[in-house]
Amino acid sequence: LSVVSRLKQAYHELHHANVSIEFVKRYQGLLENILRISEARYSVGRAAQQDIFKIQTQFSIFQTQLLRYEQERASKEIALNALLNRRQGGHIDVPMEMEAGEIPASLDEMLAHARTHGPMIAREQKLVERNELAANLARKDYYPDYTVSGGYFNQGSMPPMWQFRVDFKLPAYFRQKQHAAVTEQEFAASEARHSYEAADVSTEARIREDYTIAETARKLMDLYRKSAIPQAQLALESSMASYETGKLDLVAVFSNFMNVVDYELMYHEEVMQFHVALARLEEMAGGTK
Repeated sequence: LSVVSRLKQAYHELHHANVSIEFVKRYQGLLENILRISEARYSVGRAAQQDIFKIQTQFSIFQTQLLRYEQERASKEIALNALLNRRQGGHIDVPMEMEAGEIPASLDEMLAHARTHGPMIAREQKLVERNELAANLARKDYYPDYTVSGGYFNQGSMPPMWQFRVDFKLPAYFRQKQHAAVTEQEFAASEARHSYEAADVSTEARIREDYTIAETARKLMDLYRKSAIPQAQLALESSMASYETGKLDLVAVFSNFMNVVDYELMYHEEVMQFHVALARLEEMAGGTK
């Protein structure tokens, strides 16, 4: 479960890096178009030189973002190859478009599934059972052990002989040896029960946290895709047309441009957060239902 979860997280982080690289390159091209318009306006005295510097600065910022995303892509490819036991250096292709889907179960269903199938809770439950069994066995050392045996002896021409025997082993120093052993095992059993309760609380808290992350990311994705990004793109297209005709200055165009860039980046960030949170939930809940 841990390996599968790490694999899915690295895959979606790789997808985010790839999408972000293509996205930044696309908007670098649009920024170059704005730069050409600004240079043409500046050549006829209709734009300030600072407008050109501002666009060039943003282009350099895009270059730094590209380097960061390329480093992230290389890092995630290394992680994926290691998890898949492949030789390093191979390129991993991922689709550019990815449907987010929905959260596969409700919060209560995931919590219930984790209590019966969650690996952390199951491990602690087995430790509780083991230590309670050890404590019960230690208590039995207070009682004497006994052995019953019997035998038949063939003596040839003489009558056969039968033998029966009962042996008792009495525990000595039970106030010291047996009592100390029982006390030790009872403390171990109590510690195991507390660890089980702590694992249950910790697992529930992590599931609630990641479920909230996934739920919020899913809502934000819809908000960006259906509302914020289309509206920002319309505002940018309108301002670009007005800028070319001289009815608008660069400040408004650049503001609309950065709104589109920011919303697009935040949308893809939420897509990644959604899938990464689902991968962690699957691990903690003990797999899918």
